[in-house]
This record gives sequence, C-alpha cells and structure tokens, in this order.
Amino acid sequence: MHLPKVSVLVPAFNEEKYIERALSALMLQDYPNFEIIVADNASTDNTSLLVKQFIETRTIRSIPVLLVHENRQGTNFARECARQAATGSVIAQMDADCIPRADWIRKGVTYLCKNKRAAVTGPYDYFDGSMLMRNFSLLSQKIVYPVTSALAQLSGRAAILIGGNAFIRADILEIAGGYNTSLTFYGDDIDMGKRLSRFGKVVYVNSLVQLSSSRRYKANGFWEVNKRYQTCFWNLVWNKNILLETMETSHPR
Repeated sequence: MHLPKVSVLVPAFNEEKYIERALSALMLQDYPNFEIIVADNASTDNTSLLVKQFIETRTIRSIPVLLVHENRQGTNFARECARQAATGSVIAQMDADCIPRADWIRKGVTYLCKNKRAAVTGPYDYFDGSMLMRNFSLLSQKIVYPVTSALAQLSGRAAILIGGNAFIRADILEIAGGYNTSLTFYGDDIDMGKRLSRFGKVVYVNSLVQLSSSRRYKANGFWEVNKRYQTCFWNLVWNKNILLETMETSHPR
C-alpha cells in the first residue's frame, strides 16, 4: 500500500514550554513517511533555539524537521509559511501544545484516503484539564460536532475543522487558496472547513483524538471560549462576517 508523504505543520509563538514535548511525541509516530515543519511566529522566547537544538541532537529517528520563520503575527500566517515549505501530499495540522499519540498520523491518513475525502478532523482530549471538564468536553465533541458538521455540509454552508487535529489533501488546500491570513484566530479553522468542503467532504472522526492542553480554557474560561467558537461557526453558516476580536493579544496556539 502506498503511504503518502505527510507534512506536519506546527505554528509556534512563544512555545518554549511545549515545543520539545510536541516534537518528541511526533518522533514516536508509527507512520514512516512524514516531515515536520515548525513555523516560529516571531517568538520572543527560546522557541527557535529549542527547535534548532532538537534538530541537532535528536537521536530517535531521522525524520526531517524544518524550522521556518514568519514575522507576521497570526496562526494562519504561520501555517501558510509552513505550507509553502511543505513537500507532502497530505497536510497535517497540529498545535505546539499537543501530544499526538503514536498512531495519530497513521489514523489520520487512513481516514483521509477513504472515499477521496478533502479533509478529516477529530476531537481534542484536554489531558491537563479537570476530570469533569475533560470528560464533558470530549463527550460533547463526539456527540455534537459530527452531526453539526455533516448537516452544515449538506446545506453547503460550513464544516467543522479542529485546528490542531486535521489532515488535509495538499492539492485541495492549494485549490482552496491555502490559509486565510485575514483571520488571526477565532474563525480561522471554521473558515478553512467551509472552503475545503466546496471540493470534497470534511469528515469528523470521533476516534481521531488529539491530546491537547487546556491552557486557553484555564486562561479565559471554558464557556467563554466555547461561546466564541460557536458564534464564529454559526456566523459562517448564515454567511455573516466573522468577528475577529480575540481574548488574548498573544498567539493562543
């Protein structure tokens, strides 16, 4: 079976506390054909230094790791910079505070290759959140998101895409115009899901789980963050302008 090359894009702004852990987890993937592209989004800490040290000293595998730099602030600026350097036929989106399980890439590629899907995505498991928050969030994502995304696509209006847990066909992403750099954070992933759904199905897979930090919820409140996401989604469904206000001045990824 042909295994397509995967380019894992990791946007990073001031991620010195997380980036080494994320890269180490990627080195343990059971998928053989992938590269990692870290886009330093004008960090003011040691993010770039730590990535360079990781590249120089890693001993686990010879997986290609590339560090690129994007001075314009915003997740999509960083992702687009990384995409321009990518050589894989599959783009995998991951955040710097994620800890992918060893089968994450393999599962993502397997689901993506079924029925020529444009993209696949799945839920977050907030590993450092409280047990109540973690279980409630994961259960609600598995119940609500697949149905909502499928119905939205039937209407041709939108699709749910989880930013740090997505696999996209590189050729379709190119046709869709790449990453929308006019959106900085809230709404960027939903906008991407909507644009990709014009060229194929965006499928939400419950078993494609990504371990992620709950730091954003801890900083801004669980219900407030969810309200922002839902507002952006339904604004897109009804073709309204996305609110670009953010609750943080720093890069939230």
